Amino acid sequence: MLFLDVCKIFKKIEDTTKRINKMYHFMKLIRMAEKENSPSSLRKICYLSIGRVYPEYENKELGIGPNMLIEAVKGIGIKEKDLLESIKKTGDIALSIEKLSPQIKQVSLFQRQLTLHDVYDTLKKVGEIEGESSQKKKIRYISNLLLTATPLERRYIARIILEDMRIGMNVPTILSAFSKYFSIPKEKLEKIYAVVNDIGLVGEKLLMGVDIDRDEDLKLKLFRPIRPMLAQIAPSIKEAIEEIGTPQFETKYDGARVQIHRSGDEVKIYTRKLEDITNSLPEIVEEIKKIDRDNFIMEGECVAIDLNTGHPRPFQDILRRLRRKYNIEKMKEEVNLRVYLFDILYYNEPLLDVPLKERRKVLEEILSEDNDWEKKREKIEREIRSDKKIDISYKLVTRDVEKAEEFYKWSLGIGHEGVMIKNLKAPYTPGSRVRTMYKFKPTLESLDVVITKAKIGMGKRKDWYGSFEIAVKDEDGNLHPIGHVGSGLSEDELDRLSKMIESIKVKEVGDEVIVEPKIVLEVTYEEIQESDKYSCGYALRFPRVVEIREDRSPEDINTLEDVKRIFQIQKGRSSNKF
Repeated sequence: MLFLDVCKIFKKIEDTTKRINKMYHFMKLIRMAEKENSPSSLRKICYLSIGRVYPEYENKELGIGPNMLIEAVKGIGIKEKDLLESIKKTGDIALSIEKLSPQIKQVSLFQRQLTLHDVYDTLKKVGEIEGESSQKKKIRYISNLLLTATPLERRYIARIILEDMRIGMNVPTILSAFSKYFSIPKEKLEKIYAVVNDIGLVGEKLLMGVDIDRDEDLKLKLFRPIRPMLAQIAPSIKEAIEEIGTPQFETKYDGARVQIHRSGDEVKIYTRKLEDITNSLPEIVEEIKKIDRDNFIMEGECVAIDLNTGHPRPFQDILRRLRRKYNIEKMKEEVNLRVYLFDILYYNEPLLDVPLKERRKVLEEILSEDNDWEKKREKIEREIRSDKKIDISYKLVTRDVEKAEEFYKWSLGIGHEGVMIKNLKAPYTPGSRVRTMYKFKPTLESLDVVITKAKIGMGKRKDWYGSFEIAVKDEDGNLHPIGHVGSGLSEDELDRLSKMIESIKVKEVGDEVIVEPKIVLEVTYEEIQESDKYSCGYALRFPRVVEIREDRSPEDINTLEDVKRIFQIQKGRSSNKF
Protein backbone atom coordinates (compact mmCIF):
# COMPACT_ATOMS: atom_id res chain seq x y z
CA MET A 1 0.00 0.00 0.00
CA LEU A 2 1.49 3.33 -1.06
CA PHE A 3 1.81 5.87 1.73
CA LEU A 4 0.81 8.63 -0.70
CA ASP A 5 -2.59 6.96 -1.19
CA VAL A 6 -3.05 6.92 2.59
CA CYS A 7 -2.03 10.58 2.81
CA LYS A 8 -4.60 11.57 0.17
CA ILE A 9 -7.30 10.12 2.41
CA PHE A 10 -5.78 11.83 5.45
CA LYS A 11 -6.10 15.12 3.57
CA LYS A 12 -9.77 14.47 2.81
CA ILE A 13 -10.32 13.74 6.49
CA GLU A 14 -8.50 16.94 7.40
CA ASP A 15 -10.46 19.04 4.90
CA THR A 16 -13.89 18.15 6.33
CA THR A 17 -15.19 19.39 9.66
CA LYS A 18 -18.07 16.92 9.86
CA ARG A 19 -17.41 13.90 12.01
CA ILE A 20 -19.62 11.64 9.87
CA ASN A 21 -17.61 12.55 6.77
CA LYS A 22 -14.37 11.83 8.59
CA MET A 23 -15.80 8.43 9.48
CA TYR A 24 -16.73 7.63 5.87
CA HIS A 25 -13.32 8.71 4.59
CA PHE A 26 -11.68 6.45 7.18
CA MET A 27 -13.81 3.58 5.90
CA LYS A 28 -12.04 4.03 2.55
CA LEU A 29 -8.79 3.22 4.34
CA ILE A 30 -10.37 0.08 5.79
CA ARG A 31 -11.44 -0.90 2.27
CA MET A 32 -7.92 -0.33 0.92
CA ALA A 33 -6.46 -2.65 3.56
CA GLU A 34 -9.18 -5.23 2.89
CA LYS A 35 -8.48 -5.21 -0.87
CA GLU A 36 -4.84 -5.94 -0.17
CA ASN A 37 -5.83 -8.59 2.38
CA SER A 38 -3.57 -6.83 4.87
CA PRO A 39 -4.88 -6.61 8.44
CA SER A 40 -1.42 -5.40 9.53
CA SER A 41 -1.82 -2.39 7.19
CA LEU A 42 -5.06 -1.42 8.91
CA ARG A 43 -3.34 -1.74 12.27
CA LYS A 44 -0.65 0.72 11.21
CA ILE A 45 -3.18 3.09 9.62
CA CYS A 46 -5.10 3.22 12.90
CA TYR A 47 -2.00 4.23 14.85
CA LEU A 48 -0.80 6.81 12.32
CA SER A 49 -4.22 8.43 11.92
CA ILE A 50 -4.17 9.43 15.59
CA GLY A 51 -0.51 10.47 15.50
CA ARG A 52 0.96 7.37 17.12
CA VAL A 53 3.42 4.64 16.27
CA TYR A 54 2.92 2.54 19.40
CA PRO A 55 -0.30 1.18 20.93
CA GLU A 56 -1.98 3.53 23.40
CA TYR A 57 -1.43 1.22 26.39
CA GLU A 58 2.34 1.35 25.91
CA ASN A 59 2.38 5.12 26.54
CA LYS A 60 5.60 5.33 24.50
CA GLU A 61 6.64 8.30 22.41
CA LEU A 62 9.09 8.79 19.56
CA GLY A 63 10.89 11.39 21.66
CA ILE A 64 11.35 13.86 18.82
CA GLY A 65 10.48 17.48 19.44
CA PRO A 66 10.14 20.40 17.00
CA ASN A 67 13.83 21.36 17.31
CA MET A 68 15.06 17.91 16.32
CA LEU A 69 12.61 17.82 13.41
CA ILE A 70 13.88 21.22 12.23
CA GLU A 71 17.45 19.86 12.32
CA ALA A 72 16.34 16.94 10.13
CA VAL A 73 14.62 19.32 7.69
CA LYS A 74 17.72 21.52 7.46
CA GLY A 75 19.61 18.37 6.48
CA ILE A 76 17.59 17.98 3.27
CA GLY A 77 18.10 21.53 2.05
CA ILE A 78 15.29 23.64 3.50
CA LYS A 79 16.65 26.91 4.91
CA GLU A 80 16.13 27.30 8.66
CA LYS A 81 15.33 31.01 8.39
CA ASP A 82 12.59 30.41 5.80
CA LEU A 83 11.22 27.52 7.83
CA LEU A 84 10.99 29.54 11.06
CA GLU A 85 9.32 32.45 9.26
CA SER A 86 6.78 30.11 7.69
CA ILE A 87 6.10 28.40 11.03
CA LYS A 88 5.43 31.80 12.60
CA LYS A 89 2.81 32.50 9.92
CA THR A 90 1.14 29.10 9.76
CA GLY A 91 1.70 27.82 13.29
CA ASP A 92 2.31 24.43 11.67
CA ILE A 93 5.78 22.94 11.10
CA ALA A 94 4.35 20.23 8.84
CA LEU A 95 2.58 22.64 6.47
CA SER A 96 5.71 24.77 6.37
CA ILE A 97 7.84 21.78 5.34
CA GLU A 98 5.33 20.90 2.62
CA LYS A 99 5.22 24.51 1.38
CA LEU A 100 9.03 24.84 1.26
CA SER A 101 9.59 21.48 -0.44
CA PRO A 102 10.70 23.17 -3.73
CA GLN A 103 13.89 24.21 -1.89
CA ILE A 104 14.97 20.56 -1.69
CA LYS A 105 17.55 20.03 -4.44
CA GLN A 106 18.97 16.71 -3.28
CA VAL A 107 18.00 13.54 -5.10
CA SER A 108 17.19 10.57 -2.93
CA LEU A 109 19.07 7.35 -3.52
CA PHE A 110 15.70 5.63 -3.27
CA GLN A 111 13.61 6.48 -6.29
CA ARG A 112 10.73 4.14 -5.52
CA GLN A 113 7.61 5.47 -3.84
CA LEU A 114 7.23 5.08 -0.10
CA THR A 115 4.90 2.40 1.16
CA LEU A 116 2.87 2.54 4.36
CA HIS A 117 5.20 -0.09 5.83
CA ASP A 118 8.31 1.92 4.88
CA VAL A 119 7.08 4.93 6.85
CA TYR A 120 5.70 3.05 9.84
CA ASP A 121 8.67 0.70 10.22
CA THR A 122 11.19 3.54 9.88
CA LEU A 123 9.45 5.65 12.52
CA LYS A 124 9.21 2.68 14.86
CA LYS A 125 12.95 2.10 14.39
CA VAL A 126 13.57 5.78 15.19
CA GLY A 127 11.61 5.44 18.43
CA GLU A 128 13.76 2.51 19.52
CA ILE A 129 17.14 4.20 18.98
CA GLU A 130 18.92 4.73 22.30
CA GLY A 131 22.39 5.34 23.66
CA GLU A 132 25.35 7.34 22.43
CA SER A 133 24.74 9.51 19.35
CA SER A 134 21.07 8.49 19.34
CA GLN A 135 19.97 12.02 18.43
CA LYS A 136 22.21 12.13 15.35
CA LYS A 137 20.98 8.70 14.26
CA LYS A 138 17.33 9.74 14.65
CA ILE A 139 17.90 12.91 12.65
CA ARG A 140 19.58 10.91 9.86
CA TYR A 141 16.66 8.45 9.61
CA ILE A 142 14.10 11.28 9.55
CA SER A 143 16.06 13.23 6.94
CA ASN A 144 16.24 10.19 4.65
CA LEU A 145 12.54 9.55 5.07
CA LEU A 146 11.58 13.15 4.31
CA LEU A 147 13.95 13.24 1.34
CA THR A 148 12.25 10.23 -0.23
CA ALA A 149 8.74 11.58 0.40
CA THR A 150 6.48 13.78 -1.73
CA PRO A 151 5.44 17.20 -0.34
CA LEU A 152 2.06 15.88 0.89
CA GLU A 153 3.73 12.87 2.50
CA ARG A 154 6.15 15.21 4.26
CA ARG A 155 3.20 17.03 5.85
CA TYR A 156 1.88 13.88 7.48
CA ILE A 157 5.27 12.32 8.28
CA ALA A 158 6.14 15.50 10.20
CA ARG A 159 2.85 15.44 12.05
CA ILE A 160 3.19 11.79 12.97
CA ILE A 161 6.69 12.50 14.26
CA LEU A 162 5.31 15.32 16.45
CA GLU A 163 2.33 13.11 17.41
CA ASP A 164 -0.15 15.76 16.32
CA MET A 165 -1.99 14.81 13.11
CA ARG A 166 -4.45 17.73 13.13
CA ILE A 167 -6.92 15.85 10.93
CA GLY A 168 -9.59 15.47 13.58
CA MET A 169 -9.41 11.69 13.89
CA ASN A 170 -9.75 10.08 17.30
CA VAL A 171 -10.52 6.67 18.72
CA PRO A 172 -14.31 7.23 19.01
CA THR A 173 -14.52 8.16 15.31
CA ILE A 174 -12.45 5.12 14.30
CA LEU A 175 -14.71 2.89 16.41
CA SER A 176 -17.74 4.42 14.66
CA ALA A 177 -16.14 3.58 11.31
CA PHE A 178 -15.47 0.00 12.45
CA SER A 179 -19.05 -0.31 13.68
CA LYS A 180 -20.47 0.82 10.35
CA TYR A 181 -18.05 -1.13 8.15
CA PHE A 182 -18.16 -4.43 10.03
CA SER A 183 -21.82 -4.15 11.19
CA ILE A 184 -20.97 -4.51 14.88
CA PRO A 185 -22.64 -2.38 17.61
CA LYS A 186 -20.35 0.45 18.61
CA GLU A 187 -21.04 -0.21 22.31
CA LYS A 188 -19.55 -3.69 21.90
CA LEU A 189 -16.43 -2.30 20.21
CA GLU A 190 -16.10 0.39 22.89
CA LYS A 191 -16.12 -2.30 25.57
CA ILE A 192 -13.41 -4.28 23.78
CA TYR A 193 -11.30 -1.18 23.19
CA ALA A 194 -11.56 -0.20 26.86
CA VAL A 195 -9.92 -3.54 27.73
CA VAL A 196 -7.15 -3.60 25.10
CA ASN A 197 -6.34 0.14 24.77
CA ASP A 198 -4.99 -0.62 21.32
CA ILE A 199 -7.06 0.70 18.41
CA GLY A 200 -4.67 -0.89 15.91
CA LEU A 201 -5.16 -4.35 17.40
CA VAL A 202 -8.95 -3.94 17.27
CA GLY A 203 -8.79 -2.99 13.58
CA GLU A 204 -6.44 -5.82 12.71
CA LYS A 205 -8.58 -8.43 14.46
CA LEU A 206 -11.77 -7.16 12.80
CA LEU A 207 -10.20 -7.40 9.35
CA MET A 208 -8.92 -10.89 10.19
CA GLY A 209 -12.53 -11.90 10.87
CA VAL A 210 -11.86 -13.37 14.33
CA ASP A 211 -14.61 -14.09 16.84
CA ILE A 212 -14.20 -10.91 18.87
CA ASP A 213 -16.11 -12.42 21.81
CA ARG A 214 -13.65 -15.27 22.17
CA ASP A 215 -10.32 -14.04 20.89
CA GLU A 216 -7.81 -14.13 23.77
CA ASP A 217 -5.90 -11.09 22.51
CA LEU A 218 -9.03 -8.98 22.99
CA LYS A 219 -9.45 -9.94 26.64
CA LEU A 220 -7.91 -8.43 29.76
CA LYS A 221 -4.24 -9.41 30.02
CA LEU A 222 -1.49 -9.05 32.58
CA PHE A 223 0.97 -6.23 31.85
CA ARG A 224 -1.38 -4.55 29.38
CA PRO A 225 -2.90 -1.79 31.54
CA ILE A 226 -6.43 -0.52 31.09
CA ARG A 227 -7.94 2.88 31.73
CA PRO A 228 -9.70 3.12 35.11
CA MET A 229 -13.40 3.26 35.76
CA LEU A 230 -14.39 6.77 36.84
CA ALA A 231 -17.02 8.00 39.28
CA GLN A 232 -19.90 10.43 38.93
CA ILE A 233 -20.53 13.19 41.47
CA ALA A 234 -23.18 12.54 44.12
CA PRO A 235 -25.47 15.45 45.08
CA SER A 236 -25.66 14.01 48.61
CA ILE A 237 -25.11 10.80 50.54
CA LYS A 238 -28.84 10.44 51.02
CA GLU A 239 -29.59 10.64 47.31
CA ALA A 240 -26.84 8.17 46.47
CA ILE A 241 -28.30 5.65 48.93
CA GLU A 242 -31.76 6.19 47.49
CA GLU A 243 -30.44 5.41 44.01
CA ILE A 244 -28.16 2.47 44.84
CA GLY A 245 -29.94 0.80 47.78
CA THR A 246 -27.21 -0.52 50.07
CA PRO A 247 -23.88 0.78 48.77
CA GLN A 248 -20.33 0.21 49.88
CA PHE A 249 -18.78 3.43 51.18
CA GLU A 250 -15.02 3.81 51.01
CA THR A 251 -12.72 6.60 52.13
CA LYS A 252 -11.81 8.78 49.14
CA TYR A 253 -8.05 9.25 49.04
CA ASP A 254 -6.33 12.22 47.42
CA GLY A 255 -3.52 10.41 45.71
CA ALA A 256 -2.43 8.93 42.40
CA ARG A 257 -4.51 6.09 40.97
CA VAL A 258 -2.33 3.03 40.36
CA GLN A 259 -2.86 -0.32 38.68
CA ILE A 260 -0.62 -3.13 39.92
CA HIS A 261 0.09 -6.22 37.78
CA ARG A 262 1.89 -9.27 39.13
CA SER A 263 2.88 -12.63 37.69
CA GLY A 264 5.45 -14.58 39.68
CA ASP A 265 8.32 -12.26 40.56
CA GLU A 266 7.40 -9.76 37.86
CA VAL A 267 5.54 -6.70 39.11
CA LYS A 268 4.54 -3.63 37.11
CA ILE A 269 2.83 -0.50 38.41
CA TYR A 270 0.99 1.84 36.05
CA THR A 271 -0.63 5.25 36.45
CA ARG A 272 -4.07 6.18 35.14
CA LYS A 273 -2.18 7.53 32.08
CA LEU A 274 -0.93 3.94 31.59
CA GLU A 275 2.61 5.09 32.35
CA ASP A 276 4.95 2.49 33.83
CA ILE A 277 6.22 3.89 37.16
CA THR A 278 7.51 0.60 38.60
CA ASN A 279 11.09 1.82 39.04
CA SER A 280 9.96 4.85 41.04
CA LEU A 281 8.19 2.73 43.69
CA PRO A 282 10.63 -0.03 44.73
CA GLU A 283 9.23 -0.35 48.26
CA ILE A 284 5.70 -0.92 46.90
CA VAL A 285 7.03 -3.54 44.47
CA GLU A 286 8.74 -5.39 47.31
CA GLU A 287 5.58 -5.43 49.43
CA ILE A 288 3.52 -6.72 46.49
CA LYS A 289 6.02 -9.55 46.04
CA LYS A 290 5.44 -10.57 49.66
CA ILE A 291 1.79 -11.35 48.96
CA ASP A 292 1.52 -15.15 48.78
CA ARG A 293 -0.67 -15.08 45.66
CA ASP A 294 0.09 -13.92 42.14
CA ASN A 295 -1.39 -13.61 38.64
CA PHE A 296 -3.46 -10.58 39.56
CA ILE A 297 -4.26 -7.01 38.60
CA MET A 298 -5.18 -4.81 41.56
CA GLU A 299 -6.21 -1.19 41.64
CA GLY A 300 -5.59 1.32 44.37
CA GLU A 301 -4.62 4.85 45.34
CA CYS A 302 -1.01 5.76 46.12
CA VAL A 303 -0.90 8.31 48.94
CA ALA A 304 1.99 10.15 50.60
CA ILE A 305 1.55 9.67 54.36
CA ASP A 306 2.85 11.80 57.25
CA LEU A 307 3.78 9.13 59.78
CA ASN A 308 3.55 11.59 62.67
CA THR A 309 -0.16 12.24 62.08
CA GLY A 310 -1.23 9.43 59.75
CA HIS A 311 -2.70 12.11 57.50
CA PRO A 312 -1.96 12.45 53.79
CA ARG A 313 0.73 14.84 52.63
CA PRO A 314 0.22 17.26 49.71
CA PHE A 315 -0.31 15.69 46.30
CA GLN A 316 2.87 17.40 45.09
CA ASP A 317 4.85 15.02 47.30
CA ILE A 318 3.42 12.06 45.39
CA LEU A 319 4.41 13.64 42.09
CA ARG A 320 7.95 14.10 43.40
CA ARG A 321 8.11 10.35 43.89
CA LEU A 322 6.42 9.39 40.62
CA ARG A 323 8.69 11.66 38.56
CA ARG A 324 11.86 10.58 40.33
CA LYS A 325 14.27 8.49 38.25
CA TYR A 326 17.46 8.91 40.27
CA ASN A 327 18.36 8.89 43.98
CA ILE A 328 15.17 7.01 44.70
CA GLU A 329 16.50 5.61 47.99
CA LYS A 330 16.97 9.13 49.33
CA MET A 331 13.50 10.16 48.16
CA LYS A 332 12.00 7.09 49.89
CA GLU A 333 13.20 8.53 53.20
CA GLU A 334 11.71 11.94 52.45
CA VAL A 335 8.30 10.83 51.11
CA ASN A 336 6.64 7.81 52.68
CA LEU A 337 4.11 6.13 50.42
CA ARG A 338 1.18 3.84 51.08
CA VAL A 339 -1.10 2.20 48.54
CA TYR A 340 -4.73 1.66 49.53
CA LEU A 341 -6.01 -1.18 47.35
CA PHE A 342 -9.73 -1.10 46.59
CA ASP A 343 -10.40 -3.38 43.61
CA ILE A 344 -9.13 -6.45 41.79
CA LEU A 345 -9.65 -6.76 38.05
CA TYR A 346 -7.87 -10.03 37.35
CA TYR A 347 -7.02 -13.09 39.41
CA ASN A 348 -5.95 -16.02 37.24
CA GLU A 349 -8.74 -14.83 34.91
CA PRO A 350 -10.52 -11.56 34.10
CA LEU A 351 -12.94 -10.36 36.80
CA LEU A 352 -14.36 -7.29 35.04
CA ASP A 353 -17.84 -8.77 34.71
CA VAL A 354 -17.91 -10.04 38.30
CA PRO A 355 -19.98 -7.87 40.72
CA LEU A 356 -18.01 -5.57 43.04
CA LYS A 357 -19.20 -7.52 46.10
CA GLU A 358 -17.45 -10.66 44.82
CA ARG A 359 -14.36 -8.78 43.59
CA ARG A 360 -13.95 -7.17 47.00
CA LYS A 361 -14.27 -10.58 48.65
CA VAL A 362 -11.45 -11.93 46.45
CA LEU A 363 -9.30 -8.91 47.27
CA GLU A 364 -9.90 -9.31 51.01
CA GLU A 365 -9.03 -13.01 50.89
CA ILE A 366 -5.75 -12.33 49.08
CA LEU A 367 -4.77 -9.55 51.51
CA SER A 368 -6.23 -11.30 54.59
CA GLU A 369 -7.87 -8.01 55.58
CA ASP A 370 -11.19 -6.27 55.08
CA ASN A 371 -10.82 -2.93 56.98
CA ASP A 372 -14.52 -2.92 57.80
CA TRP A 373 -14.81 0.45 59.58
CA GLU A 374 -17.81 -0.52 61.66
CA LYS A 375 -16.11 -3.63 63.06
CA LYS A 376 -12.44 -2.60 63.06
CA ARG A 377 -12.40 1.13 63.65
CA GLU A 378 -10.04 0.92 66.65
CA LYS A 379 -7.56 -1.25 64.75
CA ILE A 380 -7.69 1.07 61.73
CA GLU A 381 -7.06 4.13 63.88
CA ARG A 382 -4.09 2.42 65.55
CA GLU A 383 -2.53 1.59 62.20
CA ILE A 384 -3.05 4.98 60.53
CA ARG A 385 0.38 6.15 61.75
CA SER A 386 2.10 2.86 60.98
CA ASP A 387 4.67 2.34 58.26
CA LYS A 388 2.38 0.04 56.25
CA LYS A 389 3.13 0.22 52.54
CA ILE A 390 0.11 -1.79 51.39
CA ASP A 391 -3.36 -1.55 52.90
CA ILE A 392 -6.93 -2.11 51.81
CA SER A 393 -9.37 0.78 51.59
CA TYR A 394 -11.52 1.55 54.63
CA LYS A 395 -15.09 0.49 53.93
CA LEU A 396 -18.59 0.63 55.33
CA VAL A 397 -21.58 -1.19 53.82
CA THR A 398 -24.81 0.46 54.93
CA ARG A 399 -28.02 2.11 53.83
CA ASP A 400 -28.22 4.05 57.11
CA VAL A 401 -27.73 7.73 56.18
CA GLU A 402 -26.59 8.79 59.67
CA LYS A 403 -24.02 6.01 59.87
CA ALA A 404 -22.79 6.84 56.35
CA GLU A 405 -22.47 10.52 57.25
CA GLU A 406 -20.48 9.58 60.36
CA PHE A 407 -18.07 7.55 58.22
CA TYR A 408 -17.82 10.47 55.79
CA LYS A 409 -16.94 12.93 58.57
CA TRP A 410 -14.46 10.46 60.05
CA SER A 411 -12.74 10.13 56.65
CA LEU A 412 -12.47 13.93 56.48
CA GLY A 413 -11.19 13.98 60.05
CA ILE A 414 -8.19 11.81 59.20
CA GLY A 415 -7.29 14.14 56.35
CA HIS A 416 -8.85 12.50 53.31
CA GLU A 417 -11.13 13.99 50.64
CA GLY A 418 -14.51 12.42 51.33
CA VAL A 419 -16.12 9.14 50.36
CA MET A 420 -16.68 6.89 47.38
CA ILE A 421 -20.13 5.33 47.11
CA LYS A 422 -20.24 2.08 45.13
CA ASN A 423 -22.93 -0.27 43.88
CA LEU A 424 -21.98 -3.74 45.10
CA LYS A 425 -23.80 -5.37 42.17
CA ALA A 426 -21.86 -3.47 39.52
CA PRO A 427 -19.23 -4.88 37.15
CA TYR A 428 -16.02 -2.98 36.39
CA THR A 429 -16.38 -0.78 33.30
CA PRO A 430 -12.92 0.45 32.26
CA GLY A 431 -12.54 3.90 30.78
CA SER A 432 -16.09 5.01 31.59
CA ARG A 433 -17.62 7.47 34.04
CA VAL A 434 -20.34 5.22 35.43
CA ARG A 435 -23.57 5.65 37.37
CA THR A 436 -22.68 2.76 39.67
CA MET A 437 -19.91 4.62 41.50
CA TYR A 438 -20.11 8.09 43.03
CA LYS A 439 -17.83 10.44 44.92
CA PHE A 440 -18.92 12.91 47.57
CA LYS A 441 -16.79 15.74 48.94
CA PRO A 442 -17.57 18.74 51.17
CA THR A 443 -16.75 21.21 48.40
CA LEU A 444 -17.86 21.32 44.79
CA GLU A 445 -15.90 18.95 42.63
CA SER A 446 -12.70 20.32 41.12
CA LEU A 447 -12.29 19.89 37.38
CA ASP A 448 -9.52 18.38 35.31
CA VAL A 449 -9.07 20.65 32.30
CA VAL A 450 -6.53 21.04 29.50
CA ILE A 451 -4.64 24.19 28.53
CA THR A 452 -5.41 25.39 24.99
CA LYS A 453 -3.82 28.87 25.05
CA ALA A 454 -1.31 30.72 27.20
CA LYS A 455 -0.66 34.45 27.64
CA ILE A 456 2.49 36.19 28.86
CA GLY A 457 2.11 37.56 32.39
CA MET A 458 2.52 41.09 33.69
CA GLY A 459 4.55 42.60 36.52
CA LYS A 460 6.31 39.87 38.51
CA ARG A 461 5.07 37.33 35.95
CA LYS A 462 6.48 39.09 32.88
CA ASP A 463 9.07 36.35 32.34
CA TRP A 464 6.49 33.55 32.33
CA TYR A 465 3.17 32.63 30.85
CA GLY A 466 0.79 33.80 33.54
CA SER A 467 -2.73 33.21 32.21
CA PHE A 468 -4.09 30.07 30.60
CA GLU A 469 -7.23 29.33 28.60
CA ILE A 470 -8.66 26.05 29.86
CA ALA A 471 -11.10 23.65 28.24
CA VAL A 472 -13.22 20.57 28.84
CA LYS A 473 -14.25 18.06 26.16
CA ASP A 474 -17.54 16.85 24.68
CA GLU A 475 -18.49 13.22 24.06
CA ASP A 476 -16.66 13.28 20.71
CA GLY A 477 -13.47 14.60 22.24
CA ASN A 478 -13.85 18.15 20.91
CA LEU A 479 -12.51 20.82 23.27
CA HIS A 480 -14.63 23.67 24.67
CA PRO A 481 -13.03 26.62 26.50
CA ILE A 482 -14.61 27.32 29.87
CA GLY A 483 -12.43 30.05 31.37
CA HIS A 484 -8.98 31.49 31.99
CA VAL A 485 -6.91 30.69 35.06
CA GLY A 486 -3.72 32.20 36.49
CA SER A 487 -4.00 32.08 40.26
CA GLY A 488 -2.85 29.25 42.50
CA LEU A 489 0.55 28.72 40.90
CA SER A 490 3.88 29.30 42.66
CA GLU A 491 6.81 30.88 40.84
CA ASP A 492 8.44 27.45 40.50
CA GLU A 493 5.25 26.05 38.99
CA LEU A 494 4.92 29.03 36.62
CA ASP A 495 8.49 28.47 35.49
CA ARG A 496 7.93 24.75 34.94
CA LEU A 497 4.62 25.34 33.20
CA SER A 498 6.14 27.99 30.93
CA LYS A 499 8.86 25.58 29.82
CA MET A 500 6.21 22.96 29.10
CA ILE A 501 4.22 25.53 27.09
CA GLU A 502 7.29 26.44 25.02
CA SER A 503 7.74 22.83 23.98
CA ILE A 504 4.16 22.43 22.70
CA LYS A 505 3.21 25.85 21.33
CA VAL A 506 1.93 25.74 17.77
CA LYS A 507 1.11 29.36 16.92
CA GLU A 508 1.72 32.85 18.28
CA VAL A 509 -1.11 35.38 18.22
CA GLY A 510 0.15 38.64 19.71
CA ASP A 511 1.10 38.04 23.33
CA GLU A 512 -0.81 34.75 23.36
CA VAL A 513 0.16 31.32 22.06
CA ILE A 514 -2.00 28.42 20.95
CA VAL A 515 -0.68 25.14 22.32
CA GLU A 516 -1.18 21.45 21.76
CA PRO A 517 -3.76 20.30 24.32
CA LYS A 518 -1.40 18.17 26.39
CA ILE A 519 -1.12 19.84 29.82
CA VAL A 520 -3.78 18.88 32.36
CA LEU A 521 -4.59 21.15 35.30
CA GLU A 522 -6.81 20.42 38.26
CA VAL A 523 -8.76 23.60 39.00
CA THR A 524 -11.19 24.63 41.67
CA TYR A 525 -13.63 27.55 41.38
CA GLU A 526 -16.23 29.51 43.30
CA GLU A 527 -19.06 28.35 41.05
CA ILE A 528 -20.05 27.39 37.53
CA GLN A 529 -22.06 30.09 35.78
CA GLU A 530 -24.16 30.09 32.65
CA SER A 531 -22.35 32.34 30.19
CA ASP A 532 -22.56 33.58 26.60
CA LYS A 533 -18.82 34.26 26.57
CA TYR A 534 -17.96 30.67 25.68
CA SER A 535 -19.64 28.46 23.08
CA CYS A 536 -20.23 25.72 25.64
CA GLY A 537 -22.62 28.03 27.52
CA TYR A 538 -20.78 27.87 30.86
CA ALA A 539 -17.85 29.60 32.57
CA LEU A 540 -15.89 29.02 35.77
CA ARG A 541 -16.10 31.89 38.27
CA PHE A 542 -12.76 32.63 39.98
CA PRO A 543 -10.96 29.44 38.88
CA ARG A 544 -7.75 28.56 40.72
CA VAL A 545 -5.12 25.94 39.94
CA VAL A 546 -4.90 23.15 42.50
CA GLU A 547 -2.25 21.03 40.75
CA ILE A 548 -0.48 20.48 37.46
CA ARG A 549 -1.75 16.92 36.95
CA GLU A 550 1.17 15.21 35.25
CA ASP A 551 -0.36 11.88 36.28
CA ARG A 552 -3.37 12.49 34.02
CA SER A 553 -3.67 12.62 30.24
CA PRO A 554 -5.90 14.83 28.06
CA GLU A 555 -8.18 11.79 27.66
CA ASP A 556 -8.88 11.99 31.41
CA ILE A 557 -10.20 15.56 31.51
CA ASN A 558 -13.76 16.32 32.53
CA THR A 559 -16.53 16.48 29.99
CA LEU A 560 -19.13 19.11 29.18
CA GLU A 561 -21.67 16.67 30.59
CA ASP A 562 -19.77 16.72 33.91
CA VAL A 563 -19.94 20.53 33.92
CA LYS A 564 -23.70 20.47 33.34
CA ARG A 565 -24.15 17.89 36.10
CA ILE A 566 -22.08 19.92 38.60
CA PHE A 567 -24.04 23.04 37.65
CA GLN A 568 -27.31 21.27 38.53
CA ILE A 569 -25.86 19.87 41.78
CA GLN A 570 -24.58 23.34 42.64
CA LYS A 571 -28.13 24.67 42.49
CA GLY A 572 -29.35 22.26 45.13
CA ARG A 573 -26.17 21.79 47.17
CA SER A 574 -27.09 24.31 49.88
CA SER A 575 -30.13 22.28 50.93
CA ASN A 576 -28.03 19.09 51.10
CA LYS A 577 -25.29 20.32 53.42
CA PHE A 578 -24.92 18.49 56.70
